[in-house]
Formats: sequence, structure tokens, C-alpha cells
Amino acid sequence: MKNKILLLLTTILIISTTSCKKAVEQAKEEAVIGAITDGTWYVSRFVEGGVNITADFTGWEFQYFQNFTSIANKTGNASIAGTWSGNATTFAFTASFNTTPPAPLNKLASTWTVTRAVSTTKGSYSRTESGVVYQMDLTKK
Repeated sequence: MKNKILLLLTTILIISTTSCKKAVEQAKEEAVIGAITDGTWYVSRFVEGGVNITADFTGWEFQYFQNFTSIANKTGNASIAGTWSGNATTFAFTASFNTTPPAPLNKLASTWTVTRAVSTTKGSYSRTESGVVYQMDLTKK
């Protein structure tokens, strides 16, 4: 009888811990989605292999939507549709475009690691591709 009670209590503890973890993970994901989808973003810093090319992104603005789609806009250019995903557990952010984007947007299409979440209005990201280190800051307008 003691073994059955102990097993029941252990099972309840495991289920409640797992449910609590899932709720915490879901809250994190919702917070990430809420921060990203609230507002318009721009590239405030972009470094490619140690060379600052932020000026190449001047005028481009990005909106991320809760259905995991995105739009890149620049006055005088056609809007570029895309998709995005974020993972609060692995601190990763992935961006892609539905068509081949013009330069410099092609440099954004990749999976980025969050290196610093400064606030809900600024984030720092990095990735390494073919030995080249890319660093980017996105800032909310």
C-alpha cells in the first residue's frame, strides 16, 4: 500500500512539474512573440567579418506578425514578404524571404543566435557562415 501511495505521489509531482515547465516555456514564447510583433524594426548595426556595413540597410524597416510572416519595406522599393521564427529555449531567431531579396537583405536570411536581449526595443544577434562572423542589432522604431 505504501508503494502505491508513493508511486501516486511521485506521478502527481512529475505531472505538475512538467505542466509547470510547459506553462513557463509557453509564457516565454508568448513574451518573445509579443515583443517582436509589436512595432517596426530596423537594422541599427550590421558587421560582416569585422566590417561595419550598417549604412547598406538605411531605410529598410521590418514588421513581424504573430502568424510568423514578415514584411521588409523601404520607400521606393517593393515590399518583400518573408517568414520568421523564434525559439526562446535555444535563443535563436530565423528569418527568410519568400523570394530572392535584393542586397543587402539577403544577408539577413539565416538563423541568428541572440547574443544580448537589451530590452523589448533592441536585440543583438550573431551567426557564423563559412568562417565569416556576422553581428547585427535590431532596434524598434
